[in-house]
Amino acid sequence: MDGKREGAKQQELFFAKLEDTLAKIFEDPATKLEFIREKFEFYISLSDGRRFTFNQLSAGFSAFLSILTELLMRVDLLRKQANDYTYDPCGFVLIDEPETHLHLEMQYQILPLLTNLFPNLQFIVATHSPAVASSIKNATVFDLSTGQALGDTAAGSSFSELMQTHFGLENEYSNVADKILEEVAEIGQMPDRAAALARMQKLLEEQGRYMSPVLRLDVQAHLLHLQREQAA
Repeated sequence: MDGKREGAKQQELFFAKLEDTLAKIFEDPATKLEFIREKFEFYISLSDGRRFTFNQLSAGFSAFLSILTELLMRVDLLRKQANDYTYDPCGFVLIDEPETHLHLEMQYQILPLLTNLFPNLQFIVATHSPAVASSIKNATVFDLSTGQALGDTAAGSSFSELMQTHFGLENEYSNVADKILEEVAEIGQMPDRAAALARMQKLLEEQGRYMSPVLRLDVQAHLLHLQREQAA
């Protein structure tokens, strides 16, 4: 820093904080941020030996870091203006669909990480992700389709519950599972119980590989009921 020790010290603190944040994102406490002077390039090094530049990150990590680094730089500028590098500035941050390109685990991490890093900023986020909506306490979820506000209960809700109550899905199952359940319901209404039993057995044989453990258990329970009817 051309002999400017105080400036160098503040830059060191900035990058130390960034390195600590990267360790949380990659879930690797040994994550290191290296600057190669000859190449004028930063490298991220992980404990398993992997080493890569920011340009080599996946779309998900790049999207995450673009939000993070933008906030870090803006906050750092405000600290310089105030000449106080311990200052946590106040303000609003608007983010549209932070879940874009992020896998589910990272969707669940992004808001807790940002709010911990910037405790005096208020985040207003538009999202279609139940993982984002339920990832943090002391938040208000506002449903634009119904005009209703959901308080802290969102943090204690399951993804499937939020998908039904706020994201327009009829249930937590896939379309394939829905068709299986529809057929189970049809079989249950068949007057010929012997034919119903045979059809339920066929359904389990032909569609069993597409059933989750919970769905399979449900179908097997219906099959057991039909078998008991026949035995009686």
